[in-house]
Formats: sequence, structure tokens, C-alpha cells
Amino acid sequence: MNFLIHPRTAFQMAACDEKVANLAVARAIPVITLGIIIYGCYAVTKPLCIDYLIHPLADYNRDARVALGAVIISLFYALLLCVLATYLRLYCVVVRNPDSLPCGEQALEPNEGGGSSAQDRKHHRRRRRHGTAREKTEDISTDIEDSRDLGSGQNAFSLDDLGLEKFYLKDVFVCQQDGRPSYCSTCCQFKADRAHHSHQLDRCSRKLDHFCPWVGGVVAESSFKFFFQFVCYTTIFCAYDVIVFSIFATELDQERNRLNSHWIASLGLGGLFFLFSAGMSAISLRLAMLNVTTIENLTSGANIWSLAILIPPSIAANLNTEGGMTPKFPTVSYSLSPASASSNTQSRDSGGERIFAILQTDQNPFDLGSPLRNLQQVMGYTACDWLLPIKLSPCTDHSSPESIYALGPVVQRLKREAGLGVSTRSDSECSADGSRRSRPRRRKSHVPSLRSPEPGETTDPAPRESRRHRRSRSATSTEDSTRSNRSNMDNSDTRESQAAHAMDITLN
Repeated sequence: MNFLIHPRTAFQMAACDEKVANLAVARAIPVITLGIIIYGCYAVTKPLCIDYLIHPLADYNRDARVALGAVIISLFYALLLCVLATYLRLYCVVVRNPDSLPCGEQALEPNEGGGSSAQDRKHHRRRRRHGTAREKTEDISTDIEDSRDLGSGQNAFSLDDLGLEKFYLKDVFVCQQDGRPSYCSTCCQFKADRAHHSHQLDRCSRKLDHFCPWVGGVVAESSFKFFFQFVCYTTIFCAYDVIVFSIFATELDQERNRLNSHWIASLGLGGLFFLFSAGMSAISLRLAMLNVTTIENLTSGANIWSLAILIPPSIAANLNTEGGMTPKFPTVSYSLSPASASSNTQSRDSGGERIFAILQTDQNPFDLGSPLRNLQQVMGYTACDWLLPIKLSPCTDHSSPESIYALGPVVQRLKREAGLGVSTRSDSECSADGSRRSRPRRRKSHVPSLRSPEPGETTDPAPRESRRHRRSRSATSTEDSTRSNRSNMDNSDTRESQAAHAMDITLN
């Protein structure tokens, strides 16, 4: 009897098998790593420090070097403690908080064929993967429209205030050409900025970097800092292990013309893990200094960022009005929901509507312009944050009203080029209908009088003169007094000359 398997079913089975295999490897490798660490501890403690340095065996015929052995074993376990602490912190974050975004209600909704609607859309998209760019755009639009239809009345996208359904509450967010965020047809949900779908977790994760089987899961936004600390401490630990075993293996070979098998095995394992961890440390450091993820770095050459940037109300009031300016960029508007309109956002936007300009750039908008500032977004701002695996990265704080992540000078340049930078008049000077408000005259500061005012007496004393005005008036006074003195001197001289002339006439 021949059993026919539908291609879609075969594809789903293959994807399921791959996922199960990856998860099995991710669960097995940490156990193997733990076994290697235990063996390394044994090789340093017993064959090296105890049997060769502290209490040398008779075969070595050497004097005891207790102090040296104590220093070596103390440094070894101090570095090992740092490695284990960062690894345990990383493992807990990866397992308990993989930065997964919530799925829409229709993601697991079964259809008539027995599968889920998300799987059907995913299979349909893969079948048309080799189509034209227009077909891909139509697929994305279809996915978004389908998601809106399916989510109507069920509020499927209001699970997160920071980057999902209420993405328009941010002043800047990553979008598609139509002004809406990227939509994941598998999770049936809008994706937050820098979020990508993980096939191992079958969920979208914030700032997804890579899937690492050595830690048993996905390295993403919350776990990248601890991953970087782990590989850095592992690099130092392995370098120390290689240096120590190299020195004493060379010494034993020169004196006794023999080698210890445990030393050689530990030297080989230490060198192997040193190369791996040093490479990962260098790559992670470069990514952190550029403020990009591994996925973003792979597509950095051909990646075009589309950003929806909020147009200030003072400028938005003049758009598409009679006699107003015509924008040179596409725009998209979002009406605030009743829940959002009651918040502080309503006070910043006219008419409960937020209008965004859709601007594009080939540069990373999240690059803060300084490698140190980019690194601080991952590691923190103090030395304790850099060395201790305690606090989460500052980039996990999404409370800023401007954007989910900190924005760099690229966004400011886009605003200036589009005319959305600092306006000649502030937003507070424009009313909801765009009319000009009179700017309140700034009251000059003065020292209030300590006595109580009399009835009918004005309580506001005369305003103080500015320093420049006082200086100008002082200079004017001085000049006037000088002129007066000169005039008096001239008059005095004239009177004296007249008196002398009269005296001469009298004498004559």
C-alpha cells in the first residue's frame, strides 16, 4: 500500500524535525560544556597544583612550590567563578525571558484543512518566494489586510504598548513603504522595531541576534549583554589555562623529557575554546560598537531603513491646506484611540491625529555616532554594569516617547533635510486649528517687597533694568557729565577772557 503525503505536510514535518533537532542540540551542549569544565578543574587541581607544585610526586623529583600552586589555583577558580556566574545569568535569561513578542489570537486558530491560518500564509509566501518584487509587496499587503480583518472585534494587536498595535504612540518607528510596521504572518502580529522571527522558537523576538546552542536558546535584546560578558570571561579564562599549562608542560618536557596527558588534553581544550570565545568576543564587541545585530549586519550593505517620523503639529497644520505647503515626502496619519487620546499624547497632537513622514536612509538610524555610546546601550554606564552580570541592558527600557530604542544623528539629519527639525515657531504657539497664538510676554524677575502693600498700592514694583541697559545708561550719564564739564570750563574761560579784556580797556 502506497501512502501519499501532501507537499505541505512534508514541509511542515521537515520544519518540525529541524526545530526539534536544534532544541535537542541546544539542551545537550550545555551538559557537555559542564563536563568539560569539570575535567578542566580536575586537571588544574590534582595533576598540576597538588601532584606537581604543592606536594610533588616522587617521579618528578622536585621541591615543593606551595605559594606558586596556591596562586595558580586561586586565580583559576576566581576566573571560573566569573565564567559560571555569567553563564548561569545568561542561561536563566535565555530560558525565562527570550524576548518573545506575543502572538495574535488567530496565530493558532485552526482552519478547515487541519492546519493553522498562519501556517497557510507562511506556506503561500514560501511558494511565491521566487516571484517579483511586486508580488512580494502584494503578499505583504494581503497579510496586513487579512490581519486587520481577522483581528476586528477581538483586539488581537493590543497586547503591547511599546511596539505592536500602539506603535503610532512613538514619535519615530521603523515601517514599510506604506507607513505601517512589518507584519509577521506566522505570529499574526505587527513586529516592533528591530524584531525578527526565530524559527527555533517559532516566535518573533526583540532585537534578535542569533540562535546559540551553547547557551540553549536565542540571544536577543535582554541576553546579549550577558552573552558578551560570558564570551569575554571565557576568553580570559581559556587564555590563562593555555598559558599555565604551556609553561609547566614545557618545563616538564625539558627536565624529564616527558609530558602529562591531562596537561596536554587541558591545553588542547583550552586552546580550542580560546579561539572560539575570542572570535565571538571580537564579533560581539564590533556589533555592540556599531549598535547592530548579527541579522542587521548581514544585510547592512543592501538594507534600506524606512522610518515613520512624527510631523510637528505646527508643520502638520499647514499640510494639504489651501495655501499650505505640499510635502515632498509620503505621509501617513493615525487617529488616536479613545484610550490613547486621554493620555498626554493628546496634548501634543492636534485633533487627536498623528501625522508621520515616511523617510528612507541606507544608514543605521540607531547608531548613536559614538562607539562608546553604542556600547553603553548594551553594557550600561558604570564599571559595575560592565563587569557584573546583574542589570539588564539600558536598551531594554522602552519608556521613551520618541522611539523604542535610542536614535542617532541619522534621524536628526533626516528631520533637517525634510524640514521637520527645529521650527521657527514652537508647537505650543499653534492652536489645534493651526492659527497663530500670541506668545505670552515674559515677565522680568524682580525682588518682591517684604512690606505689605497699602490699599490701592500697586504690588508689582518697577522691573529691574538689564545689565546691558544699566551699562549703556551709565555710559550715557558719564558722557553727558563730561560734556557738561567741558561746557562749564569753556564758559569759565570765556568769562575770564571777557573780564581780562574789560580790565585792559579800563587801564588804557
